Amino acid sequence: MNKTTATRLIALSAIALSPAGAGASDSWLAGDYLTGDWGGKRTELADQGYTFFANLNGIVASNVSGGKDSGTALATDLYAGMTVDLQKALGWDGWTFNLSGIDRAGASIDDDVGGIYSVMQLVGGQTYFLYNLSLEKSWANGKYAFKFGRITATDDFAGSPFYGFYLNNSIDGQIRAVLFDGVMTSYPFPVWGARFQYTPSDSFRAKLGVYQLTENMFDPDFHGTDFAIRDSDGVSVMGQLEWSWKSAGKPGHFNLGLNAVSFPMPDFNSDSTTNPFFRYYAQADQQVTAEAVGSDQGLYLFGTLAYTDQQQPALVPLQVSLGAQYVGPFAGRNQDRVIFGTTYGQLGDDYAAEQRALGNGDPDYEWVLELGYRIQFTKFAYVQPDIQYVVNPGGTGNIPDATVIG
Repeated sequence: MNKTTATRLIALSAIALSPAGAGASDSWLAGDYLTGDWGGKRTELADQGYTFFANLNGIVASNVSGGKDSGTALATDLYAGMTVDLQKALGWDGWTFNLSGIDRAGASIDDDVGGIYSVMQLVGGQTYFLYNLSLEKSWANGKYAFKFGRITATDDFAGSPFYGFYLNNSIDGQIRAVLFDGVMTSYPFPVWGARFQYTPSDSFRAKLGVYQLTENMFDPDFHGTDFAIRDSDGVSVMGQLEWSWKSAGKPGHFNLGLNAVSFPMPDFNSDSTTNPFFRYYAQADQQVTAEAVGSDQGLYLFGTLAYTDQQQPALVPLQVSLGAQYVGPFAGRNQDRVIFGTTYGQLGDDYAAEQRALGNGDPDYEWVLELGYRIQFTKFAYVQPDIQYVVNPGGTGNIPDATVIG
């Protein structure tokens, strides 16, 4: 743990957990924010169109058995920014301005585990970034919306609120196989992009996004400030259709998506490249039980599928994830959440052939299982004990199954 990370966590703990803590009160604990309403200033600024946010998450994880080696690591992610309702601030009807930054710190135990999927979602680009710098215009009562600027596809595609409760990157974030090929732009690495959204009804929405692809887009040394547009750049076109419904008052969703890529992608076991490339995905979730009619407490199920038939550049051509979450599992713990998730990733034939040629075994699949319990202390503070079991790390059979606690 570096000094900066340790200081940050100690400071947060002192603010969040001190019983006196500048006169902590029941109203403060029931509030939405760790720093409160700033003596009414936060509400005043929001009324003028200025909304501020900051989220700090940390993962401590240990590989306690199996894998390549034992190890423990801490990673943190600070995401902060502001949203300006330009209609309130300047009278610009339907316009919104977004500005945010990210500071990632810490390390990972992924090398100790030896798997394909990261067991610590917050790892990747451990430095600071200028992230979202965008304008969005909505009109016709929100039926149409257009966003452009420095953004990523993961803000709008292949995600779900359910995925963020996991530590393993096979589920947390976006559908991991869609990102594995390196051609879906993702947090915390912004690019030039635009997204159009069409919402004709409460039950259907269509999205189309166009994003810059560059050779440097995942280089953390640019800190999100590589604003150049080069002749060598490619394009990722994301499309997603979304259906939503309520079954006996319980919400459900189904999405179909596509990433169409125009960019030379290196093939495994070859000096050639693939261009264009297509990745397809599907998502579904449903609340299946409710403590009462209209209650968000109860059991939720979800599943995802990602597939491409272009094996040459694909690390994981086929991925299937399934999950279950129960909100409010015990009396008096209405916002606690039990989470379970599992992911099966089928490794590509060309990737396997390359690894065999290198003497690294014969990869075929990796399978991840995760179980956790989120204890929601307040709206702004939680802790989540968690255990992961990684079957066939790296897919070769040469690395023992790993158990990770965090």
